[in-house]
Amino acid sequence: GHGVAGWREGTAALRKSTMAKIPLDKQIVFAPPNPKYRVTVFTDVDCPYCREFHKQIAEYNKRGIAVNYVLFPLAMHKGADKKAEAVWCSTDRNVAYTDAMNGKEPGDKTCTNPVSELTELGKSMGVDGTPALYTADGEHIGGYMAPDQLLERLDQIAQKSRAVTAK
Repeated sequence: GHGVAGWREGTAALRKSTMAKIPLDKQIVFAPPNPKYRVTVFTDVDCPYCREFHKQIAEYNKRGIAVNYVLFPLAMHKGADKKAEAVWCSTDRNVAYTDAMNGKEPGDKTCTNPVSELTELGKSMGVDGTPALYTADGEHIGGYMAPDQLLERLDQIAQKSRAVTAK
């Protein structure tokens, strides 16, 4: 493709290959049994909209949306990197993440963790705020979206790509 659309496809492809470098064992996954869609969400424990998003995680899951969180503490949130590390190093990351999103202090556990590596990968994809939502194909969907809104958006994207394949 040429022009802007071609450029956008290029960056999506680039993001997809960058996301492929983030193995599942470096993500915190909240998924329903048979997800229809999977989104990758770059998230910061101290970001208000990330908290708002996670409060409704059951609703996203109920709509068939699996959420793969990638820890991406923002430099402007002092200590967010330490919190991300504490969540990562806890025995049950999903529980620790949910607790942290509900405002509970995650403590100060440390261990070998992928947080700084993930932050660099995110930056290389152009992530500069949280939550940053991406489709499995590397398309940037935007920031916070309510469950129905996100489902609608994912349906639109799926229809669009089906239309392209059908040509």
